[in-house]
Amino acid sequence: MSKVSKKTSTKHTKKEKETKTKSKSKSKKKEKKTKKTKKKEIKETNKLVLNVEEARQVNAPDLDEIKSFVYKDIVIRSSPVAQISLKKKKKFKDDWDRVHYAHPNGGWLYRNKSIIKRQRKIVWEIIKNMAGNIFKNERDLSTITMPVTIFEPRSYLHRLVDIFQFAPIFLRQAALAKDPIERMKFVICFAVAGIHNTVAQAKPFNPILGETFQGTFVDGTKIYCEQICHHPPISAFEIIEKNDLYHLHGKGQFKSTFKGYSVSGRSEGDVTIDFSDGGRIVFSTPMLHLKGIIFGDRIVEYTSTAPFRDESNNLYCELTFNPDPRGWIKSVFTSSNSNPTDYFHGEIMKKATKNQKEEKICEVNGSWLGRIDFDDLTYFSLNDGWHPVTVYECDEVLPSDCKNRQDLNQLKLGNLKESGKEKHKLEVLQRKDAKLRKKATKKSKKNQKQKKKSKK
Repeated sequence: MSKVSKKTSTKHTKKEKETKTKSKSKSKKKEKKTKKTKKKEIKETNKLVLNVEEARQVNAPDLDEIKSFVYKDIVIRSSPVAQISLKKKKKFKDDWDRVHYAHPNGGWLYRNKSIIKRQRKIVWEIIKNMAGNIFKNERDLSTITMPVTIFEPRSYLHRLVDIFQFAPIFLRQAALAKDPIERMKFVICFAVAGIHNTVAQAKPFNPILGETFQGTFVDGTKIYCEQICHHPPISAFEIIEKNDLYHLHGKGQFKSTFKGYSVSGRSEGDVTIDFSDGGRIVFSTPMLHLKGIIFGDRIVEYTSTAPFRDESNNLYCELTFNPDPRGWIKSVFTSSNSNPTDYFHGEIMKKATKNQKEEKICEVNGSWLGRIDFDDLTYFSLNDGWHPVTVYECDEVLPSDCKNRQDLNQLKLGNLKESGKEKHKLEVLQRKDAKLRKKATKKSKKNQKQKKKSKK
């Protein structure tokens, strides 16, 4: 064999080795990348991803889901704060296990940009029609007509149930609890856990007077809602556990105001929970604020207080949401160690009696986008994979059920024009009915006055 051929063969072998080493290194890099991507995918799947921003689906009964439904266990564990010494607690900033879609400064950060763009166009049209007066004065949202493009195919009566979707888990556990303090804790968990489920961007249809909604949770718990007043709009609701362990009921007047920059709203009224052993807890929900209507980040926050009371056991608790509100100027000068705006604080107290003074039982701390702590124990954390219990529409319903509304059904099918027409028809009928009711009330008042005069 010649020297030239030997040299060429050695060159070939070197090149082959180099290509092999390169291919091996590339394959190793690819393997590392695939491992990293897999890890990321696992992390992302472990994260709680809820479609609460999107328009909700109206669910028909699923027999397989009903058969496979299992009540999730509530695991009470030691809080991360309990493991830190008193010296370190002063410097320690707790993130409250806040979920990944929470804004760094607090509140739910909306991420669906397409919905935000669509809604902002409509908001600008409303402002133009009002000649900019909306920035000076607050307007009641119920008096403003909205196009169908920003609606979801549900009535407000159906949407009302969103905040109660953890009832089969926490209220069931509260009903089984014999200790009234533990019962109060589970009811607080139920109320706070439901708050994050109310942040859908799409607007529900305003219910008509006499309209009803009938549904069931996946565990068989029954749901009934009815619009009992047109102006002011008042909705009544009740939830009855399948074994009568608890009965949730109440009515609320939803007040919402729009001032161009932001929207605020609240259901004013008590929520009462009667338990099978005769116990009763009453509470109310906090105020919602939606920021970034026209520009900037769109964020939902809750403010004000949510009181809880158990009169028979002399227990009460007042949760304060965003107890230290920070404006733009204050946020610049305050430290980053302060709590986010979705933080809440409260204390479970025992009322003073003739024989005993008022007694503090435990502190309540947490975030409605994270976890709930009672002293040094964590009772609930969204990062544990909690999901709202599915709500189904009933097959056999009253003719007044929102399931029979044509504007909703047309929107479900994607027929925006037809949905808009049907919505306009219902609004015209509702206005006519309102005028007739006014005339009838005036006549009845006149008749009553004449009867009083004749008696005299």
